[in-house]
Amino acid sequence: MKKYIYTLVLIGFALTGYSQQWVDNMSCNKKASEIVNQAITHLANLEHLMAVGMADAALLIDENCDCAKLVSAAAASNNSNWGSRAKKLQNVNTNNLNEVEKAWFMLLSTPNNKFNEASQKALKLYPESALINWLATRYNNFEGMKSFASKFPKLSASAHNALAYEYARQGNYDAAYESISKSLSIHDGPNAKDSRAEIAAMEGNYTKAVNSQLQAYDIAPFASPYYQNLVIYARNRNIEGLTNSLKEAQIAVQDAIEEQNLEEWKKYITDDMVVTAGDSNLTEFYEQTEERFLQETNFTWNEFKLNDIDVHFSPDMSMAVLTFYAKGSFTLNESKEEVDYSTRASAVWIATNTGWKMVHTNYAPFGGAGIPQ
Repeated sequence: MKKYIYTLVLIGFALTGYSQQWVDNMSCNKKASEIVNQAITHLANLEHLMAVGMADAALLIDENCDCAKLVSAAAASNNSNWGSRAKKLQNVNTNNLNEVEKAWFMLLSTPNNKFNEASQKALKLYPESALINWLATRYNNFEGMKSFASKFPKLSASAHNALAYEYARQGNYDAAYESISKSLSIHDGPNAKDSRAEIAAMEGNYTKAVNSQLQAYDIAPFASPYYQNLVIYARNRNIEGLTNSLKEAQIAVQDAIEEQNLEEWKKYITDDMVVTAGDSNLTEFYEQTEERFLQETNFTWNEFKLNDIDVHFSPDMSMAVLTFYAKGSFTLNESKEEVDYSTRASAVWIATNTGWKMVHTNYAPFGGAGIPQ
């Protein structure tokens, strides 16, 4: 029976002809080859820092493992001004590479504008290579990714990840999540969890997005590339609360200005950035310093109320623009004349490590007078 099953496996491999390793007969010893193949899996799944770490580990085991050096070069930038890929490729002993590795070396040495043509040529030479098939398949090539997943099922985590995005763009979220599940069943890495979170955000399910992003972030929180999106999703999940808090903060800022309450006003600004302002008397913009804040004015507020406050967040949820209207009246100190006040205004707030802070405000007359000069 065992012999029969083994024969079926051999027949199945012979019919497909496709290896289920990224690189066969690698230019490394056996253990280092296993590590480098896993490093390429991380590379294909956009987990470049993990790929570089595994490449370094492979070189500790086999210092002549030039395929590990190719992994590090692939992860490095090919920017001609500051990238280190070219330098890293110079450290590769091409005489030690097998034919597929040499093809990869050639592709890594190819300028971006010629890469597609070069990868197709390499594919014609090595049609059964998983690595060359992957490099020659564009990420947004839906049929190409399906074909790759069919040919190389054990290496198809990144292909299923790509398919998930296409399904999500089509609005088929059930298929998208199913593809992510397939990806994770093949390679349980942080990128697929990050992708699942992004797809949940596309769907508008920010609770699911936060929970999935936390799983990606939890793997190695320090300087994690998954932190920024975690913050974005968390703020989107609480967007109603944030909106209300910013509206309340804007009113509190104006109350502090009217009362010249410096300590209260300082709660809503940051030492890292000067507040710039434009008053409703349409004089030049200025920097709001503590000294200017405490200057005496030539009028006294009778009433000042903000209304119709709208909050607009930037896509990365790090900045908010508030638009609103203000009505009231003030009395000129010298003439005792009472003036009706009516303006439209905007304010810019930024997210900081100590909360949301106002960095700019601007008022202009709207159906009434602004403040006197």
